[in-house]
Amino acid sequence: MAFAVTDFKSGLRQGGARPSLFSVELNYPSPIQPHQIGTFNSSEFLVKSASIPTSTLGSYDVFYHGKAIKIAGDRTFDTWETTIINDEDFAIRSRIEEWINLISNHTLNTRDSRMPSNIKEGENADYKQEMTVKQYGKDGSIKRKYTFSGIFPTAIGAINLDWGTQDIEEFTCTWTYDKWTAVGGGSGSTRDF
Repeated sequence: MAFAVTDFKSGLRQGGARPSLFSVELNYPSPIQPHQIGTFNSSEFLVKSASIPTSTLGSYDVFYHGKAIKIAGDRTFDTWETTIINDEDFAIRSRIEEWINLISNHTLNTRDSRMPSNIKEGENADYKQEMTVKQYGKDGSIKRKYTFSGIFPTAIGAINLDWGTQDIEEFTCTWTYDKWTAVGGGSGSTRDF
């Protein structure tokens, strides 16, 4: 069956999704107050790059009469990376540093006393949060939303200082999470990944 270029072009709605049309909303544990820019979470303006999360399903071999048969294994979740613009008051960086310090402080490697006394662990640990990445269409509507559950920062990248540059500072942050869910696109139904 032959397809025409016009068929291909009509199949791409508005020319395809744009990687620059996104926003990220960072949420913090209760002792840390979010930073707002007007009525918006500052991360919606200061997270310069992120990604739609990967989806990995492992497999393993089961042998039968010397032949390997592939069987679906467990789902795994990679870390998630963001690049954040550093404003002059260090709004997001200081909050992420405080978050990591709540989990394990620099001096004694202990949990901060500001965390609730009825400490929950595992999936419901108090230091874990939910965060979202929204992908927008050219018309400004949300086309797909990914929610990370049980997310927390595990590494903050360095900020390089240099007298010979005029660039705005930025840094990376690595996040670990329990799972992600997606809403929108395709059938528009909620799916738990």
